[in-house]
Amino acid sequence: MFIHLAIVLSAFLLALTSYQPAQALANSFTSKPVRSGDNLLSILKQQGFSEKQRQIVLAADPGIRRVFLTLDTKYLVRRDSSEAELIIFDSQANRSFRIHRKGAKVTATKYTPKFNIRHLHVEGRVIGSIMGSILKKVKSNRVASRFTDAYVFDISSPKSLQRGAHFSFTVEKKYVGSQFIKYGEIVQTSLEISGKPLKKKFVRYKTGGVFFNELDLLEDRPFYAPVDYIKIASTFQPNRLHPITKRRQPHMGVDFELPRGYPVFAARTGTVVRYGHNRAAGNYVVLLHSNGMETSYNHMQRIEKNIRQGRRIKVGAVIGQVGCTGYCTRPHLHFAVKKKGRMVNPISYIKSYPVQFERLLESRVATN
Repeated sequence: MFIHLAIVLSAFLLALTSYQPAQALANSFTSKPVRSGDNLLSILKQQGFSEKQRQIVLAADPGIRRVFLTLDTKYLVRRDSSEAELIIFDSQANRSFRIHRKGAKVTATKYTPKFNIRHLHVEGRVIGSIMGSILKKVKSNRVASRFTDAYVFDISSPKSLQRGAHFSFTVEKKYVGSQFIKYGEIVQTSLEISGKPLKKKFVRYKTGGVFFNELDLLEDRPFYAPVDYIKIASTFQPNRLHPITKRRQPHMGVDFELPRGYPVFAARTGTVVRYGHNRAAGNYVVLLHSNGMETSYNHMQRIEKNIRQGRRIKVGAVIGQVGCTGYCTRPHLHFAVKKKGRMVNPISYIKSYPVQFERLLESRVATN
């Protein structure tokens, strides 16, 4: 009995001593805010990395050049006289990197954090713009824009959103240990539209997800969403100032902002009438549908090899990948709809989810 007790005690002490260094390591990191004007290179410079060492970091992994940082995301630093270690978290994608410098040796590797998820519930009323009203509650452009993404298909005109309209949402807050890193997804929302609250839940599916209310299944729109994650970067604007040319130039479509490489789907069964590459649209595909309307898919990283002029493409088939070719500042899909030879607002013609989600959403309604 005493021998057995000694063995148990020894195992406990061994576990305790092995846990303490790991816990001490986690606690040795300090969170730092991303400041205005910061990018990965400037942060590395602040932490004592030489120009040569910074170039080594950039060359370590293609994805590290694509890390997107915003003011509402933090990074972790552990530094002493002989070494420095940083953990950088992409603000919008599930991508993180661990960068280590000891003496002249520098390494940069992909890192998979174990986030602790907490939830923050927020309520308020719309005074001015919905974005501005949310930013008064939570200092995060991502949170505010994700809330508006939930209702982009529901707000037909500014008049439907009355002054003083009530809104609420629950958003994920992601921590490493006790240190807050960034906001995650908004998991549920409510917004008073035309005097009535409209509630939505975020439904995840594989690598995507959509904001959903059972009424969305009743929408009689001819096209499905061409991507499996609805994040709107720019809407249909007939009088927009172009971000690159700086000229007043119409934006005759909607931009879905997603990481490079995300799949692009045919919004409806159709026939390829044009595809290829040009200076403005980059890699593009145009489909003609049985209802006489055309859909266009621009700025793709690549076009699927089976795309050929005259080929029939089924709804939901992958036709390419999100990219940033042509006139483009960040990876996105520019999706446009043409009706009777005229460009129309795609939001009025597409459902709030891709065809792959339909059965899942129908089953959610059936079980509720």
